[in-house]
Amino acid sequence: MSRIPKYLATVVTVLAVVAGGTACADESSGPQAGGGSTATDTLSISATGVDSLPFMAILQAGINKKWFEEAGLKVDLYSGGGGGNTLRVVTSGDADLAIAGNSSVILAAQQPNSNLKVIAPWFQVNDFSWICPPGRTVDGATLGFSSAGSSTELLVKGLEGKLPGVKAQAVGAMGDNWTAAKANQITAGWAMQPFIADKQASDNAQILVNSRDVLGDLPADLVAVNSQYAEANPDNLRSFFKVADRLNQWVVANPDEAATELAPLVGVTPEVMKAAFKNSPDLAKGYSLHVDPVGLKNLSDLMVAAGQITAAIDWAKVLDQQYLPDEARATI
Repeated sequence: MSRIPKYLATVVTVLAVVAGGTACADESSGPQAGGGSTATDTLSISATGVDSLPFMAILQAGINKKWFEEAGLKVDLYSGGGGGNTLRVVTSGDADLAIAGNSSVILAAQQPNSNLKVIAPWFQVNDFSWICPPGRTVDGATLGFSSAGSSTELLVKGLEGKLPGVKAQAVGAMGDNWTAAKANQITAGWAMQPFIADKQASDNAQILVNSRDVLGDLPADLVAVNSQYAEANPDNLRSFFKVADRLNQWVVANPDEAATELAPLVGVTPEVMKAAFKNSPDLAKGYSLHVDPVGLKNLSDLMVAAGQITAAIDWAKVLDQQYLPDEARATI
C-alpha cells in the first residue's frame, strides 16, 4: 500500500491525472509505525506547487523521463497543499521529503521533536512579484499575500519596511490575488512565473513591485527530510539530488525544450512557458543546487525583521549539506 494518508488521497488522484497518470504510488517499506525507518528504494516527496511552479514541476518531468528510475529510485510525488500541510506529512513519516516555503520549513524544523532535517535550498532566485491591472502606482499600495507564516507574507513585511505607505493583506493563492487586484480590493497581488507571463499576455498585467529589486535574492523553498528516513537511506537522497541537478541543467541548457515539456504540467501554453523562462531574472542561478550563502543570510535577516524568529539562523548548523553533490556545497 502507498503511505499517502487518506486525507491526501484526492490530491494524489488529481495530481496523477494532471501529470498524465505518471505520478506513481509504489509499494514502499519506508517509515514504519513507532518512528523507525528501514532501507528502501522509494522516496515519497511532498511538494508545494507541483502543478503551478516549473521549478517544482521538473520533478514530475524527471519521473516522466525515467531519470529517477535510471538512478535506482522510485519517486512518489504529490502536492502537500501549502507549507504546513506539505511538511506535516514528513514529520509524521507519511512522506520522506518535503520541498516547501522557506520560512515554513525553518519554523517547522525549530519545533521540539520535529523529526525534520533541512538539507538544501531550492530555487534560490527571488521570483516573487506583485502584479496588477495597468495604471496603478506603488504609493500607498495594498499588496496581497497568501497566508500567515508564508514566504509571501515574509516578503510583504520586508517590502513594508522598504516602501513607505505599503500595506499587506492576506488573500490566498495567485489566482485569488489576481482576482482581488482586478476587483480593486487590493492594489496588486503576489505572483511568480509562469503566472506572471500568462496574465501579461491575456490581461495586460503590469508588475507593480519586483521584490528582487527591493529585497534581493533568497531561496523560494527549502528541502527538508524525515530524519529517520535520512539515517536509513542516505544514498537515496544523494541520488535524488543528482537527478535534480540533471533536471536543472536540462532547463538551463534547453529552455525551449523544457518549456514545452513543463507547460502542460503547470497549466499554461508552451509559448507562455517560454516567455516565463525568458523573463526569469537569472535562470542559471534559480535552476541550480549550488548553495547561495548570501541568499540564506537574507532569508534569516528577513525572518528576524518580521518577528518570525528572535535570532539569526546559524546555517552551518541548520543546513546539512552532506547529501548535495560536492560542487553544490558552500562554506557557510
